[in-house]
Amino acid sequence: MHTKTIALAVSLLLLTSCGGGGSSDNPPAPSSTNNPSPPPEPPPSTPTASTGVFIDSTVSGIAYQTPTYSGLTNNAGEYNYLPGETVTFSVGGIVFGSTAAGPVVTPLSLVSGSTDPTDPVVSNIVRLLLTLDDDGDASNGISISSATSTAATGVSVDFAAADLAADPGVSTLLASLPGSPMLVDAATAQSHFANTLATSWGTMKWGTGSWQAATP
Repeated sequence: MHTKTIALAVSLLLLTSCGGGGSSDNPPAPSSTNNPSPPPEPPPSTPTASTGVFIDSTVSGIAYQTPTYSGLTNNAGEYNYLPGETVTFSVGGIVFGSTAAGPVVTPLSLVSGSTDPTDPVVSNIVRLLLTLDDDGDASNGISISSATSTAATGVSVDFAAADLAADPGVSTLLASLPGSPMLVDAATAQSHFANTLATSWGTMKWGTGSWQAATP
């Protein structure tokens, strides 16, 4: 009886020893090379700038600002913008107005709801631009010099004023410029601007009692 007990114990030990060396049923962990990382996303493309022009004749040297671009209009009156942006034009501290940036911007664009170059606010904008022209000859374009921009620093103008010549900002600025130029009168400004819109650029035409975009 004692001998059988010993034999049974030895048999159990041998079975346990053989079972411990068996292989696992779990599959091997996957190699990292079987799951490569996704490629990095390409950087966002840079939007392409559009070019617009500011005209009352071409206006060069006037400051412009959009959310993306800023600077001075070039000799052709051109500025840069991205579609959908708003652009603001100024000389020193004098803000002429803001509007949706586009291929062509005029003083009409800067006065909300205005369609007529005889609009008093539009007329006042044109009057001051003509007055600030460096050579006083708008037929070859309007050029705003750096000296004029510097003189206008800290100056503000109310273009809705009934008497623009009496506006403190206008009188102070003109007195500080060489030769103390006189403010161009409203009739001259309106005639010039209407002629620019109707002939020089052909961007506007008179129709149904208002100035409208000309059809190509």
